[in-house]
Amino acid sequence: MKTLIIAVTLAVSATTGIAYAAGATATGVENAAATHLDQTAPGASAQPRTRAQVRAELVQAEKSGQLANLNRMFYQGGN
Repeated sequence: MKTLIIAVTLAVSATTGIAYAAGATATGVENAAATHLDQTAPGASAQPRTRAQVRAELVQAEKSGQLANLNRMFYQGGN
């Protein structure tokens, strides 16, 4: 039983790595979103953002179309 669990775990790990590598070519919107959300990015503030700051970023993303594009790509399977 342990051998089966180990084999399945290794197969899932290998498949995940391949899928991640295949999706490594990100569009500009994905790059912007990843950079924006990555708190370890250079120049990122160490302080947590306030609710007002997050709300302002949400409004800006809605106006620029980033939010609609991300929703289309991640929740509706668009390319």
